[in-house]
Amino acid sequence: MRSDHMRARALHEAARLREALALIADLAERTTSALVLPDIARLARSALIGSAPADPRLSAESTEAKH
Repeated sequence: MRSDHMRARALHEAARLREALALIADLAERTTSALVLPDIARLARSALIGSAPADPRLSAESTEAKH
C-alpha cells in the first residue's frame, strides 16, 4: 500500500468515526432514556467496522469528465 493511499484511507476513517461520534453524542444529549442505548451500541459497532474510501476512478464525475 502506498503512503498516499494509506493517508487517504486514514483520513476517510477519521471522518467516518468523527461523524459516528457526533451522532452518538447527539443521541445521548437529547434523551435521558435508557431506550436509546441499543441505538448507541449499534452505531458504535458500525463505526468500528472499517470501510474503504470510494475509488475516485469509479465516480460518476470522473466518467463524465472523460466524455
